Amino acid sequence: MALVLTLGFLVLLFLGAPILAAMTVGTWVSLALYDRPTYLMAQTAFHGMNSFTLLAIPLFVLAGEIMDKGGISARLAKFVVMCVGWLPGGLGISVVISTMIFSGISGSVNADAAAIGSVMLPMMSEAGYRKEWASCIVAASAGTGILIPPSITMIVLGTIANLSIKQLFLASLLPAALIGLSKAIVIWYKARMGWEPGHERLTFSWRELAWATLEAIPALIAPAIILGGILSGIFTATEAAAVAVLYATFISLLLYRELTWEKMKHLLVSTVRLTGVVIGLVGAASAIAYVMAYTQASNDLAALATGVISNYLLFITLLMLLFWVLGAMLDGMPALVILIPLFMPIAEKAGMHPIHFAIFTLAVIGISLVTPPLGTACFVVTSLAGVEMKRLIWPMMPFLAIMFGTILILSYVPWFSLALPKLWGGLLILPK
Repeated sequence: MALVLTLGFLVLLFLGAPILAAMTVGTWVSLALYDRPTYLMAQTAFHGMNSFTLLAIPLFVLAGEIMDKGGISARLAKFVVMCVGWLPGGLGISVVISTMIFSGISGSVNADAAAIGSVMLPMMSEAGYRKEWASCIVAASAGTGILIPPSITMIVLGTIANLSIKQLFLASLLPAALIGLSKAIVIWYKARMGWEPGHERLTFSWRELAWATLEAIPALIAPAIILGGILSGIFTATEAAAVAVLYATFISLLLYRELTWEKMKHLLVSTVRLTGVVIGLVGAASAIAYVMAYTQASNDLAALATGVISNYLLFITLLMLLFWVLGAMLDGMPALVILIPLFMPIAEKAGMHPIHFAIFTLAVIGISLVTPPLGTACFVVTSLAGVEMKRLIWPMMPFLAIMFGTILILSYVPWFSLALPKLWGGLLILPK
């Protein structure tokens, strides 16, 4: 049955069917051919979508949209530029930091790329950055957002893998900081050597910093409220998402006054569209997981991979390449909902803690989202910058290299992903 499901999925993709349609039709055909009741697909899909945690997704998407259109992202970016813009490659470093802060509010990689890119790309162009290099910086920085709470992808992963969302949020903080720092070092080094950009000139001003700080204080409070509330146990991720929407609406409407009720209607429509796709993928993943469990596909795959599992380096390398390629081809989220149920049992047999494996997977999917010519973050940025996708391939190589290097470090040093969950109350899921 698993073979039928895989072949049906690939054939439908080749014929140009949408990913969600290919997943659902392939599952239905598999059930029908093996004389299983086809209504099981609807039952398992509904069960997978019937989760209070998933309600956080539309709320975080809406919060990110409000913060983008309400002027919050622009003020955050301006504040960060005033803090570090005077360094070599300061504007590029500002993009990395701004995206990491905004990611802690929006939850969406593409929203991060659009919000920060629309503000920073014109500034970088005026400062002497080539469009290709500036676009790569924005796209690569957005890819880190998948590891920064409250990442929508992280919430979906926790739901389908039955992992604690709070533990995932904690486990992602150090890896995200490591990857973000690595990208900032690459930007600083190229600027310090006079390669990219060649003539950036920004001066530090206490007066401008004070004014930017004053404007950004309400925006900077938002991630503190969201993450602080979740990690302290004051409210759940879903409740935090609702608080984020209320807070962003209050700031944008009454304080910054850049959001109108007319804009709000468009934001609600775009939120519903994106949420429908994500929740539909979760439902399809639940149906696929049923098929995989019925056929014991994970056990068969583990038996085939016995020799690979015994060699941890080979196992991690092959897993990284597989997730990278499929993540780029399937737009990240669909790859995640297919691969996690299939490979998590195998990763546990190889000695990886489920939380460690989840963070590893998110980091690799983050690379997929910024790999030209397929990465969706690259599509967003190229449309903003007016540059051809093929011109991003070579400038993106330093970021891809540093991201793969840091992921190898994360793979061999589980401490980076497990230290904070252990420190903050202990891990709920013990290694097998």
